[in-house]
Amino acid sequence: MSFLSVQNLHKTYKLKTLSFSSNNNIDAIKNISFNLDSGKTLAIVGESGSGKSTLARQIIGIENPTKGKIILNGEELNFKNREHRKNRFKDIRMIFQNPYESLNPKSRIGTILEEALLINTPLSTKQRKLKIEKTLTRVGLLPEHQYRYPHMFPGGQRQRIAIARAIILDPKLIIADEPLSALDVSIQAQILNLLQELQEELGISYLFISHDLNVVEHIADQVIVMFAGEIVEYGNIEQIFDRPLHPYTQALFASTPTYMNRFSHFKKTKLSKSKFQLENGCCFAQKCPYCEERCKQEHPDSTNENNGRKVACLKYQGLIEVE
Repeated sequence: MSFLSVQNLHKTYKLKTLSFSSNNNIDAIKNISFNLDSGKTLAIVGESGSGKSTLARQIIGIENPTKGKIILNGEELNFKNREHRKNRFKDIRMIFQNPYESLNPKSRIGTILEEALLINTPLSTKQRKLKIEKTLTRVGLLPEHQYRYPHMFPGGQRQRIAIARAIILDPKLIIADEPLSALDVSIQAQILNLLQELQEELGISYLFISHDLNVVEHIADQVIVMFAGEIVEYGNIEQIFDRPLHPYTQALFASTPTYMNRFSHFKKTKLSKSKFQLENGCCFAQKCPYCEERCKQEHPDSTNENNGRKVACLKYQGLIEVE
């Protein structure tokens, strides 16, 4: 049984508009399903606006999904039960993108870390202090750093503090939302190595959101590729990086400098946003270089699985051949 199971997750936002249209809703994520094993890393990749962060907000409980199930360690998460939500915040923690904005500039580091312990644990003052010191040491900082303010640290150390805040409650799952994108390249490698060391030591599972395929190849066990709120491809790291199948995944690789020469044989696809999406057809039909008329009418089924891999393309239902 998978440690984290997401089943048919859907999030619809109601738009405030003066339009007289009967449908003023937008589907941010649609029919999202995947499994994550304990101690493993599942990466979610895609362009800005593809639904990656929206999906993260549903799982951690910042927002409630419109429909669908989230099952953590065999127990379905109850979105309406207050106590259940509180326990979820202990088991699922988050590392945010920008370490300069995710830490309260008016609080000392020790206060920032202690807040989670005060709310979620019965630890005494002495026990909390020992826990803070141990956690800071675990992420490569010094115990005395707890008495300083966030502005006294460079970006890499601030992100270490954010990681310390995430792991201080001994969570089972950490959602890392672009945790490296605001850091220098040299610092990115250090933080990436720290995340992997913590995973080996603590057995944490990661949901790793990124647009950087180089980082994903280094850290992930499985990959989800999202476009327009849907999963277009899902498989293990070797499957996706050795032979991307969906035209959108191929376009991502062909437009990334590191993989450009390796996947230069894929047809050119412009990844700028479409002005509109088809109501019934494939979400990628307006951009796909292999699009046929049927793609504009029929939505591909992404639930078909072959050796743990899913691809939302009509070609893999025997309808279209993509070389």
